[in-house]
Amino acid sequence: MRAAVRRWRPIRSRSGNGGAPAPSGAVDPPEQPRSLWRNRDYMCWWSGNAVSLLGSNVSTMAFPLLAIFSTGSVLDAGIIGAAGRIGGLLTLLWGGALADRRSRKLILVVAPALQALLMGVVTVSLLSGPVRVDLLAGAALFSGLINGVRSGAVLPALRRIVPREQFAARAAQEQGLAMAAQLAGSPLAGLLFAVARWLPFGVDAVSYFFASVGAMLIRRPLGPDRKRSATEEPADDESKLPSVVHDIREGFRVVLRHDFLRYTTGWVAVTNLVGNSFMLLLVALLHARGASPGIIGVTNAGVLAGGILGALLAGAVLRRMRALHVFQLGGWIYVVSLALAALLPALWQIGLAAAAFTFASVPTVTVWESYTARLVPDELIGRAGAVSAFCAQSLTWLGMILAGWLANTWGASVAVLCFAAVLVPFAIGGHVARSLRLLRTPLDAVEEMPAGHGVGSVR
Repeated sequence: MRAAVRRWRPIRSRSGNGGAPAPSGAVDPPEQPRSLWRNRDYMCWWSGNAVSLLGSNVSTMAFPLLAIFSTGSVLDAGIIGAAGRIGGLLTLLWGGALADRRSRKLILVVAPALQALLMGVVTVSLLSGPVRVDLLAGAALFSGLINGVRSGAVLPALRRIVPREQFAARAAQEQGLAMAAQLAGSPLAGLLFAVARWLPFGVDAVSYFFASVGAMLIRRPLGPDRKRSATEEPADDESKLPSVVHDIREGFRVVLRHDFLRYTTGWVAVTNLVGNSFMLLLVALLHARGASPGIIGVTNAGVLAGGILGALLAGAVLRRMRALHVFQLGGWIYVVSLALAALLPALWQIGLAAAAFTFASVPTVTVWESYTARLVPDELIGRAGAVSAFCAQSLTWLGMILAGWLANTWGASVAVLCFAAVLVPFAIGGHVARSLRLLRTPLDAVEEMPAGHGVGSVR
């Protein structure tokens, strides 16, 4: 979500000397970048992605409804969710390396079209026969494989159309978009599912094409502009470029050799394990309290409203609080809100506690994303971004299966309490981890890592 940066123009003298140059030694300040909402290329991507996200959240909500209300098994819902996340992990690293080698625009156009075809297969299967968990899991797996490739190209492409000084605003806006899509998608999924169980998946199939069209309308070249790093041998032709494995290794070196990137990537991996599983467990909690699919959808929408509020207030929060304090406070809100959701009896109380979780997620993740984007140079962002995303998502599949097993064995409330306990060490670590000292530095003062080294520690 980078807006185009206007060129610098000389400031006219106020003393009436027309366009005469400023006195020697004076520096003309750069103009402020345009609003993201006036950035045509960004809005093309954002609009298509918004519709696609809405459709994806409709089907994401419909999958556990389909499994729980058709088979009665939370574990079946967890298996389907895990299959999609495993698929994404299998191709994410390769997708990041590919984004530094091949047309990022082509990837962003073709991948959603293929996902539309897969969701169409799911729709037809539900129209013509009973629920088949194996087919649903297989479709989720293949959709995840495609999404992993696409995800590797998203951050490098956005680096071309959004200036770095607006990257924190971009991160907050995109999280707000994701929450808004979930907010609208949850009740819509419940409504469509009540009409016909195949309908949410048909809507998702159509929505993917909007993402393809949005990417197709972007005018600015998205790259890559292939540049050799200091670790690469000279290459006169494509066949002499380093291998994909080499690029993936370089991405891991960038993440693992930088204190901040290494720690926060592990932190996000654990919080994603909990956060992604919590939405499944929330459905199970509400179902155990006797809620209907429609009530579950509406309650989830209220939960996600907390995330939208977090997105709206993220800028103000980050202006008034140091990034380190935002990170620390967010960790404790995660723990307390999960514990309350597990223990409170009423549906609205569960919803409020869960809303606090989603509210806290926006500013904390915004801090991580914006500092990471500030550190990594453009020629490494595809590889490093993919490695960071891979590690961040590496445990989500396990969380889905673990959540399903715990809920089936001990009940949803116990499962949520177990996940809250998992986050306690990281909440404490926010106060003692030396790797987070970078967050004491204002974002605009953070220096980019040397592209030729892919290393750097905060000392």
